[in-house]
Amino acid sequence: MKKLKKFLTIDGAEWGAVTNFAFSDEPLSGYIGSNPHGGVNVRRLEAIWADTFDVSYAVAVNSATSGLLAACMAAGVTHGDEVIVSPYTMSATAACPKILGAKIVWADIERENFGLDPVDVSNKITRKTRAVIVTNLFGHPAHLHELRDICNSHGIWLIEDNAQAIFARERNILCGTIGHMGVFSLNIHKQLQTGEGGIVVCHDGILDKKLREAMNHGEMRGGIIGLNLRMTEITAVMAIEQLKKAEDILKSRSQIWHSISEEVERQGLPIAPPIIRNECYHSCYAWAGIASAPPPEKLPWPWRKGYVKPLYMLPAFSSAEKAGLSCPVTEQVNEALVLFEVCAYDPTNDEIKQMVRELGECL
Repeated sequence: MKKLKKFLTIDGAEWGAVTNFAFSDEPLSGYIGSNPHGGVNVRRLEAIWADTFDVSYAVAVNSATSGLLAACMAAGVTHGDEVIVSPYTMSATAACPKILGAKIVWADIERENFGLDPVDVSNKITRKTRAVIVTNLFGHPAHLHELRDICNSHGIWLIEDNAQAIFARERNILCGTIGHMGVFSLNIHKQLQTGEGGIVVCHDGILDKKLREAMNHGEMRGGIIGLNLRMTEITAVMAIEQLKKAEDILKSRSQIWHSISEEVERQGLPIAPPIIRNECYHSCYAWAGIASAPPPEKLPWPWRKGYVKPLYMLPAFSSAEKAGLSCPVTEQVNEALVLFEVCAYDPTNDEIKQMVRELGECL
């Protein structure tokens, strides 16, 4: 089929507004010396973000990966600790605690919405466990309240990797705000995007202070050796404009997501469309259905089989992190999963019908 029109939420007019930024009137950064706060636009974005997501603190960073690293640093992750992570997520989720010296402990996912299985998480907690990092995959909440209760009962941190699930909800609470810390992404292929960028949110003033130390060289002298993980003023300007259009952007992604499910069912494809769990709202980052039999490795563009290989298959993870490993649901899901990146393309209804028809012809 012909190439789909790329979906890009920053159009020419808006980019023009950004490039007309008054460089001579305002500094391009407020991070001078030990000042833990950015320039006027970074501070404005943090205030708007905190208000929008009903949290006490929001810390702007230069990527969600930086946000995950800062969150792990704020949680005190270090050598000798264990951090429980899903094997079915982007590699940065596991890379950040590993860079800090922690041992990665893999917990399996649940089959319905691909989040961490709370039962397996409970079974994997030891006296060395420092944190659990849960990914709200494809735009659907994991079992966040249940995982938060588990972490609270063991005195460990719950960090949400909420890069794909902005404005998703569980029990009418926004994802990213249920864990002790939540990390949002503004990467180019997310629902709201500024090219690069991220935000970390929390409700705790001590965590806010530690997050700012982590992303600003540790110059608040609070005990963290920090890095330069800071957001620029230009990125902040774009993020503020993106937030203004969030409702329309998510509505358009939801329409595509639901149209694909309806068309898959109408054409009778042997694929179970994604399920939205009770008391949850899906933010439609990607459409992920489970085929009744493993699909061929090569699917017609723009479909793909699976998401990522289970991360424990990467050579970067040690034999100790793979010893006795059992994540059967992850491997079964990846073999049967059929994926369309809702946030990457802007198909018309006719194109959706053609996409689904071509998919069905190869199953």
